[in-house]
Amino acid sequence: MKKKVVFLADCLITQKAGIHYYALQFIKRTIAKYTDHDYYIVVPERYNHLNVNQIIIPINSKIPFHLRIRNIWHIPKSINKLNPDIVIEMAHFGPFRLNPNIKRVTVIHDLTAVLYPEWHDKASHIVQKLFLKKILKKADHIITNSHSTAKSITEYQPLTKDKISVVYPSINVHDKKYNSSNNKGVYFLSVGTIEPRKNYVQLIKAFEKVAADNREVQLVIIGYKGWKYEPVINTIEKSTYSDRIILKGYLSEEELMTYYRHSIAFVFTTLYEGFGIPLLEAMSLGSVIISSDITISREVCGHAALYYKDTDDLSIKMIDVLNNQDSYTEMRKAALKQAIAINSVSIDLDNIL
Repeated sequence: MKKKVVFLADCLITQKAGIHYYALQFIKRTIAKYTDHDYYIVVPERYNHLNVNQIIIPINSKIPFHLRIRNIWHIPKSINKLNPDIVIEMAHFGPFRLNPNIKRVTVIHDLTAVLYPEWHDKASHIVQKLFLKKILKKADHIITNSHSTAKSITEYQPLTKDKISVVYPSINVHDKKYNSSNNKGVYFLSVGTIEPRKNYVQLIKAFEKVAADNREVQLVIIGYKGWKYEPVINTIEKSTYSDRIILKGYLSEEELMTYYRHSIAFVFTTLYEGFGIPLLEAMSLGSVIISSDITISREVCGHAALYYKDTDDLSIKMIDVLNNQDSYTEMRKAALKQAIAINSVSIDLDNIL
């Protein structure tokens, strides 16, 4: 039966990192697989990377908290007039105030805003603390990006146990052309927003131990400056090896994938993730991966990564990969195999659509 499906997709405009990417590929995959339905996205401005019906409800920067006001008042008003069958909120906050006949679906990427408030600004923590349990309770269905996140959700709100679907992200990096001229040199790579959760200070301290015995090696960090980025910048500025620690900011997909392809190893020092899309990107390009030993890294990478315990252990593993790159050929193959396994998991929304 043909249905009318609306994606609440502010994150396509307001986000630049993992949530943005997850939402974009999720919407594309859903439309490609379930072709019989009519699809709409709600965004604050025109989004040119999707050929789909668009409902544009602008954000007024002059009105405090207007982004949230839109979620609670303006967006529901427009949606109820459209009267769709299903509304899918792509990033935690909603759907709100819908007619009773409209099915509500919420996508949860992680619970850091409520579980680890020290990694977020107060506004994000307060909003999630006030609304998230009610959102989860009222949702007809919940979609999340990993089994690790699904477990956290059910522990936080037990009523969700029987209405969660895990949908891994999927990427395709092999049909694109990459230019290697912009990333010459010997370097370790890390990718992610510069914020406390990514644990870049530890990475820099470990890199300093590596750099002390190698005059050529560099550390490249790709990601825009996020919440509380100043300690990372200060650590770099004070480092003896600051000239070899390179912040690239936000890059295009082409530039980013080029850096993955030519790195010595991809280093993932994060303290917590809902999924960790950079892990999948790195595996898809056959990178050696050195990761913090957290639950999601084990779920995503399995045996296709090196896991470290502390800063000293991280530096030891980085030095070994640097000096013995040929011995990690099998691990690169294992990474590719693991990436293929994750990317081949079909999106399954039959119980929702």
